[in-house]
Amino acid sequence: MKGTTQTHDENEQAPQGRSDLAHAPRGGAGRFFFLVLLAAAACFAVYHFSIAPRLALRESVARAQAEKAAPRTVRVAVVGRGQAKSTIQLPATVAPKETTQLYARAAGYLRRNLVDVGDAVKAGQLLAEIDAPETAEDRRLAAAQLEEARENLTIVQGTASRNEKLAGAGVVAQQAADDARAKANSAQAALKTKQAEVQRLGALFAYQRVTAPFDGIITRRGADRGALVSAGSAGGVPLFEISQVQVLRVLVDVPQWLARDVKTGLSAEVFAPSAPNQLAVGKIARTSGVLDMATRTLRAEVEVQGDGKLLPGAFVYTRFTVERSEAPMLIPASALVVRKEGTLVAKVVGGKVQLAPIELGRDLGKELEVLRGVTLGDKVVMNPMDDLADGMPVTEVAADAGP
Repeated sequence: MKGTTQTHDENEQAPQGRSDLAHAPRGGAGRFFFLVLLAAAACFAVYHFSIAPRLALRESVARAQAEKAAPRTVRVAVVGRGQAKSTIQLPATVAPKETTQLYARAAGYLRRNLVDVGDAVKAGQLLAEIDAPETAEDRRLAAAQLEEARENLTIVQGTASRNEKLAGAGVVAQQAADDARAKANSAQAALKTKQAEVQRLGALFAYQRVTAPFDGIITRRGADRGALVSAGSAGGVPLFEISQVQVLRVLVDVPQWLARDVKTGLSAEVFAPSAPNQLAVGKIARTSGVLDMATRTLRAEVEVQGDGKLLPGAFVYTRFTVERSEAPMLIPASALVVRKEGTLVAKVVGGKVQLAPIELGRDLGKELEVLRGVTLGDKVVMNPMDDLADGMPVTEVAADAGP
């Protein structure tokens, strides 16, 4: 019975062992499949997030380099030559030939005012009189003191002459004669001092008369009759302003590129914008000879007759014809390149771009004058791209060629 029972237990355990063996391979295959799937996902992620972007970037760079290496097609124009002789029109300002402000030279009250604004006056004409009571009193006192000094000099000179005669005769000591002569010399010096004072006060008295320094018109009056005026210009108000308008000066600021061709004696026409047909003809009388460092312009003065066509202070235009020493080059306005480096043009030399700095002259609308930087026959790019750079290969097409 024991043997039978043992056999039965062994038979019961045998199927259980087979079942474990059957399940073991099945669990290992699942884990293997899961690991393979995880590795595939990792490879996909690495490729998608790392390798693929790099490949795309590499392809993009290669494509950009290929495009950059390929010559661009650009339209070019040939640099031409302008005319050496040209008519220039510049803004200007009309000014009197002379203008000055007249201040009182003597302090006092304005007694008479003989002229008003707009009056024509002649050189030396009396314009106003100033009443200075203190100066008049000082002048009378100085005249009295001068007379007293003359009388004193006569007395001491007589005394000195007598003492010299008596000293020669031995009646008085020589010292007395010397003292008398010293007094006479002192009296002579005092007389000269009084004469100088009288002359000074006489000049001050003359300053009470205000006269015109030159022919002109009164353009401003600063004081009325009875006003208290002070001597000098410090803190004072000018009595009059006078301007000489028989001849007018037209002040023109000539740009640097034209400065060397504007000469003294060059004829000019001047007109106001409101009356372009009323021309005042004159000549350049003088130039400053130097450029203003702030505006880079040369000041020129054209003198014209003041016949009423132009008024001092007016804004006008000045037109003159100049013969320039060298004719400027001409480029299309669309060929201009403006960058932080300055004003440039893009030349085409040997199939490549060459950026060149230039100096501009006049703006003629569709064309620009170039004074320096290009030569006749140069080819320049029209409507240049922003990324145009030195050495960039290009294929040129004439500007007048079709699309």
